Amino acid sequence: MKKLLCILAIVSSFSFVFSIELPVGGDYIFRLSNPEVLAGAASSAGGGFYTSGPSAIINNPALTANDQRIMLNLGYTALFSSKENAGFGSGMELALLIPSHHGVFTGILNGLFCDVGKLQYGNIVTVKGGFSKDITDRLYAGLALSGGARWAEGTDWHLALDMGFVYHWGNLGFLKDTRIAGTLMNLGKPYELGMPSLATPKVGIAATLFSLAHDNVKAGFSADLSFPMFMNMVFDAGLQFRIAKIITIKSGWQFDVRDTAHKDYNLLPSVGVTVRFGINTKKNQFMIDKGWQQSEITTSGAWQNLYQGVQAISAGAAINLGLRDTEAPKINLWNEE
Repeated sequence: MKKLLCILAIVSSFSFVFSIELPVGGDYIFRLSNPEVLAGAASSAGGGFYTSGPSAIINNPALTANDQRIMLNLGYTALFSSKENAGFGSGMELALLIPSHHGVFTGILNGLFCDVGKLQYGNIVTVKGGFSKDITDRLYAGLALSGGARWAEGTDWHLALDMGFVYHWGNLGFLKDTRIAGTLMNLGKPYELGMPSLATPKVGIAATLFSLAHDNVKAGFSADLSFPMFMNMVFDAGLQFRIAKIITIKSGWQFDVRDTAHKDYNLLPSVGVTVRFGINTKKNQFMIDKGWQQSEITTSGAWQNLYQGVQAISAGAAINLGLRDTEAPKINLWNEE
């Protein structure tokens, strides 16, 4: 009898999932404004090569804990369809990351203005702030608080807390730089449409698969499993290739149980490319005084075919001020000179 009741409970919970009127893709609205996130397979463990930066707190607020440089990020996404009268939408992002001795602080201003095909989101503006810290050399933890407003036929608001961790496992068999992660997201009030889903737990793993030619060619992967509102299941998988630490090619694929049941699934993966290059401002005294005379700029672009032929084309740029400190600290004993 108890087994029968358990089976009935599971079946009824899944039937409830399929009846939810959440807009298509409503759990992923914050990923549409940045090419790195759009093509990054929503990895809570940082992706195959551990990509962090301010936009990473969208997937896990702990990912920024080891960032050492001030970082500014800009992103824009165009959303459109070839179907007549389908409309045109835009996603925009401005993000800033500031490291300190106490931890890493991150802020994101995100705008999404979209009523294209089945992507009926209205106009949404969100502010998100995050804090992360390395607890040990291997364990990172973080929190993020987001608040936003939405207006369409009426007005609505959103307020939620995210929390997460990343653990650097190290080598695991043939997998190198293996990381495992977990998050609990959207603890608070979603928009009235139910997006993003309340209380979404997520677990993920990411690692380097192989490296060739003295690490000039590398491949990595990520895999995540999330349970929006404990009443749906979403699987995300990503594959990345890096060439000479300059060019990274990304691809992400997602399987959403609820969307598939509603025949709103998308089987095509996202595709993205990032290119990183250095800049030198030795003649700028202000940059020299700040230690920013050598910095890095990363440009990125991504494409994804969304639901019912809606296309997302995204572009962005990020600047890291200064160079990452890779030298171990020097220790003098007995007043050595």
